[in-house]
Amino acid sequence: MKRALAFLIFASCSATAQIPKAQAVDPQLASDAATDFFLRGKNLYDSAQTSTVQATRLEAFQRAAQIFSDYLTEFPEHPNAEVAWWYLGNSYYQSGQIDEAKRCFSTLLNRYGKGVWAARAAYTLAADYYNNREYAFAAPLFERYAVNASKPDEQPRGFFYAGNCYRFLNRDREAVGAFKKVIEDPNGGLFTPMAKVALGHLNFKAGKFKEALAQFEEVIAAPYVPKIRGEAALNASLIATKLDQTDLAEKYLQLILTTPGMEDFQADAQTALMGNLLARKQYREVVDVFRRSSTKAAGDKEATRLMFAGRAYMALKLPSEALQLFREIEKIVNPELDLAFTASFYRLQCFYQIEGRHLPDQVDAFLQLYQTARPSDPLVHTALLFKAESLYAANDVANAAKAYSEINAALVSDEIRPGLLYKRGWCLAEAGDAQGAVRSLSEFISKYPKDSRISSAIAKRASAFAQSAEPEKAIADFDRLTVAGTPAELSSFAWLESARLRRSESKIPDMIVRYQGLLKNAPDLSDKLVAEANYWIGWGLIKSNTAKEAVIYLEKARSLRPDEYGKHAGLALAIAHFAAQDPVKLAAEIKLAILGKYEDDIPDKYIQWSGLQSYNAKDFSSAAESLARVSNPAEPRETPKDVWRYLAKARLEIGDAAGALTAVDHFLEVEDNSTWKADGLLDRGRALFALKRFPEARKAADEALVLRPQGFTSAGLNLLDGDLNLEAGDPKVAAGKYLIVVSFINDKELKPLALFKLIGAFEKQGDTAEVEKYRRQLNAEFPDWKPPVP
Repeated sequence: MKRALAFLIFASCSATAQIPKAQAVDPQLASDAATDFFLRGKNLYDSAQTSTVQATRLEAFQRAAQIFSDYLTEFPEHPNAEVAWWYLGNSYYQSGQIDEAKRCFSTLLNRYGKGVWAARAAYTLAADYYNNREYAFAAPLFERYAVNASKPDEQPRGFFYAGNCYRFLNRDREAVGAFKKVIEDPNGGLFTPMAKVALGHLNFKAGKFKEALAQFEEVIAAPYVPKIRGEAALNASLIATKLDQTDLAEKYLQLILTTPGMEDFQADAQTALMGNLLARKQYREVVDVFRRSSTKAAGDKEATRLMFAGRAYMALKLPSEALQLFREIEKIVNPELDLAFTASFYRLQCFYQIEGRHLPDQVDAFLQLYQTARPSDPLVHTALLFKAESLYAANDVANAAKAYSEINAALVSDEIRPGLLYKRGWCLAEAGDAQGAVRSLSEFISKYPKDSRISSAIAKRASAFAQSAEPEKAIADFDRLTVAGTPAELSSFAWLESARLRRSESKIPDMIVRYQGLLKNAPDLSDKLVAEANYWIGWGLIKSNTAKEAVIYLEKARSLRPDEYGKHAGLALAIAHFAAQDPVKLAAEIKLAILGKYEDDIPDKYIQWSGLQSYNAKDFSSAAESLARVSNPAEPRETPKDVWRYLAKARLEIGDAAGALTAVDHFLEVEDNSTWKADGLLDRGRALFALKRFPEARKAADEALVLRPQGFTSAGLNLLDGDLNLEAGDPKVAAGKYLIVVSFINDKELKPLALFKLIGAFEKQGDTAEVEKYRRQLNAEFPDWKPPVP
């Protein structure tokens, strides 16, 4: 109810503190300067009131405040001074200067004391204090507002809020007096039933249940608004329940649930009704009431409502429905409370009844919250039993052992002790206590050697020995399981885990033997384990300097599990192919690495060697790709010169003239040898020519010729020179350059290219005889040669 009353002051404040309409000025004052001064401020104030533009409104209020302030300074005793103080205060208030506004209203109250303007000032101050929960300051101001009320409905409003303030301050006697004034006022209006409800609360607080019930019933029976009657009905039902008048309580609860306008109280009414029905074991009716409305209460009230419904669902053997409700209670209520503890246990019980798969996790959470504070609580041990039985049924032996051991180890019978030792060993091993696992499993193995679980215990103890840094004892246990007669599953486990153990110790030869034993003795292995064995055998063979033997194993691993071993097997195969100096297979692995985006893990020397070999094999695309991978354009001097040189040539061959130009420029920056520099200038010229930068190409060719190159470089420059002359429109000079190459170079690549270009030059000259002559020579000497793609 306090929350509802606090809201009302916000709702009613604007209406009550409404700015008064302009009063007619006394004609006798109409012509004096003070009145004119006052009216200027009043006009600005009215303009601010009517403005819909916030900035304009704020500015007008600020200007009005300044005028009223100046007016009061100059004419403090003028007849309009009283109302001017109010207008000044409200101008400040509307423009956000709250402290200044309060000062003005206080001055008005102190100076004039009574009257309509004092009442309005008192209300404005009271409302501000009320909304800031400063009830001790608000109460007397509301009373002052009521005493000076100018309208019939203002007096009950003032006394109601004054009573409300006293009620919040626990000054019940003064609150009762204020509320009675409201009730006795014939103009009380809406505040009359609100005051009656407030008096009912005060009587209930004082233990006067019958008086409180009568007060609430009076409001219920009257034609007040549903919201007020709903609050009265809810409180009447609670008192009736307390007085064991359950039929009366149910009557008022049903009234709330079925009356429009009482929605704010329906959740509380629903909870109370469900509690009454549950007490009478009318479980179906409890559920019906719960389902009737989706309205929720708040906090502990909502938790109580859900608890009633959950218990009813459990009684009706509907654990799935109950479980959701108990979970909601745990979200709402402080976990330290009994209600949360009970709800948490009920939720576990629901999980247990429906065989919920996550019951162990739920129990762990439950125990974490409650086991320390309630170590001997029967519900805690019942929850442990739920967990143990659930885990055992799910064959989760390790966690089941832990749960069983926590229940009470001293009560374990001889019949179940072997299982406890076995399960405890598993639990400790999984929990990381390898030594504890060894002790428990060793006791089980020594005391129960005929138990059907003995091989499984040996396997688990072997793993525990490995975890506790006792590898030889682990190997001894694993070897016990590789003998004939051991179940296949445990035998393959022993081969596998012993191989892994040797791998962790870097005992590679024995690791290889054990992985090979796994492949040989466990024919039904999964692809995952076959791939693992093949990969590590291949890896071990590379480490043992027998790379060629490793290839078949690594390829097998990759083919079976490409996602898992694609990268690692690929890197190992790159090592193997490089060791075998097999450029074709190495290039293929590099391409796979690029596709798989792990090429950065391949050593640069492998990629560089592969690129150069690809170039020599005329696989220029692969060469360009590989050499680009090991180049560093940001720091070109960090890249070997041969990389830049052959990267440029490869790019020229695949038509990447711009990329070739970049590479050859880096090469020429670091190359001092005149022979190789001339060759680089030739490549620069070829790239520039392809980019149609003919003057720069000519310059590169001329710089190369100055270095007096010989052999293929000289031939290449003659071809470039011919191309430049042909491009410049001088096919005769171009033909001469091409003819030099044709006459003096017998290379199977350069000569047919020169013949092809020479034929083109003669065609430009229109010399058909020469065209036919050299075409016959080209076809005779190089019948299979194909001209380059433009």
